[in-house]
Amino acid sequence: QEGQVRVKVLATPIHPSNLLQISGNYGVDPTLPSTPGSEGVGRVVETSAGVTNLAVEQLVLLAGGGTWREEIVAPAASFIPLPDLGTPSAELIEQLAMTTVNPLAALLMLNNFVELEKGDWLVQSAANSAVGGYVIQLAKKRGIKTINVVRREGLAKELKSLGADVVLIDGPDLASQIASAANNAPVSLALDAVGGETFTRLTNSLAYGGTIVAYGMLSGQPA
Repeated sequence: QEGQVRVKVLATPIHPSNLLQISGNYGVDPTLPSTPGSEGVGRVVETSAGVTNLAVEQLVLLAGGGTWREEIVAPAASFIPLPDLGTPSAELIEQLAMTTVNPLAALLMLNNFVELEKGDWLVQSAANSAVGGYVIQLAKKRGIKTINVVRREGLAKELKSLGADVVLIDGPDLASQIASAANNAPVSLALDAVGGETFTRLTNSLAYGGTIVAYGMLSGQPA
């Protein structure tokens, strides 16, 4: 229809949130029938009358949901145009497909709940996730110190290369580990993607009046 474009989907990621919604555990039910998918990248293959901001063969980011499909027909304004990248590699295509959800989630959680200052501490679970990696890098740029909780050994070197200050293994004594790592300095913000006991341990590590942001439940258990 007028004002719409047709886009061939090149790549679209599978997020835990997508799987939670499919299984009915996301917290917000989709309106059926529903196509999963929350982001991706594609190439314009057809435009209609009235479309001036997109051209055939142009790369675009997909947003607004329903991205798990081969082609999308939607208003041109619902796509985010990308600059001319020539012939991008498969690796670049995959990276572009993951640029609208996780980086923005990390940025919003850092900015919208607690006014963190240089030298402040925050703690996060699932630190080896995509969101966790962005949190580490964005916090490092602002001089915010991060305590990064993971559930298995062997991840510290990679996370510290991104700028992590401390990497801890989750366990019953997590709150005391966090206090020791921060030299008993107050921790005013916790970010949790795991839920269950991990959520409780992070909460117990917070200073009085601290804030915990729950954005996932990778353990399958609610906060």
